[in-house]
Amino acid sequence: MFFNGRAWETSQDRGGKMNGEKYREIVDDNLLQSAQDLRLGRMFTFQQAHDPKHPAKTMQEWLRDKSLNVLEWPNQRPELNPIEHLWRDLKIPVQ
Repeated sequence: MFFNGRAWETSQDRGGKMNGEKYREIVDDNLLQSAQDLRLGRMFTFQQAHDPKHPAKTMQEWLRDKSLNVLEWPNQRPELNPIEHLWRDLKIPVQ
């Protein structure tokens, strides 16, 4: 995982399979510091995919406790994912 040029820990760094608790620990250890490094304060919206660990109860509680803005993200809607548009734009010059 990367954010703000900082390499976040992965499940291998923490020893074992990634689950909701480990994901929450990684976000807890990195997200707010990265926002501070970017001088965002609390003026940002956190986005996650629909990986099963993202909506885990432990993660949702953490987000509520931190009062963070979280982007509501519809399931299975690739056209709404900005990276999909970037991939399209990158493929055009290559063809």
